[in-house]
Amino acid sequence: MNDDALSADDRLKILELLARADDAASKRDIETYVALFAEDAYLQGIKGVHRGKDALRAGAPGVWVAEGPASRHLTLNAVLHPDARTGEVTATSTLLIVTVTHPPSILSISSVVQILCKFKGDWLIRSRVVEHL
Repeated sequence: MNDDALSADDRLKILELLARADDAASKRDIETYVALFAEDAYLQGIKGVHRGKDALRAGAPGVWVAEGPASRHLTLNAVLHPDARTGEVTATSTLLIVTVTHPPSILSISSVVQILCKFKGDWLIRSRVVEHL
């Protein structure tokens, strides 16, 4: 699968998936956040590795608490790389986390690599690796 093999509809759905994950994290909505991941999901970041939805459900709130009571997650410059062999898509991006105070301030900047898979017609996050810059 080359870059042209991913339909415009799939590209839009993937970008929306990334935006919905940011929105759920910003709202600290763990159930919505976890629903965007595949059953065998893998998340690696500053607070360690979490495998499977139960581990995500238990681990993600600890990451959000470290950000303070309110923050906004913003995915920037997402680039999609389809894999013809697996049918999966790798999304590389920059994650900017900012406070919602006035004036806002940057909490962190990270490089994010996500593997996305299609399950029953919906795109889900299979793995997410966050590396702070």
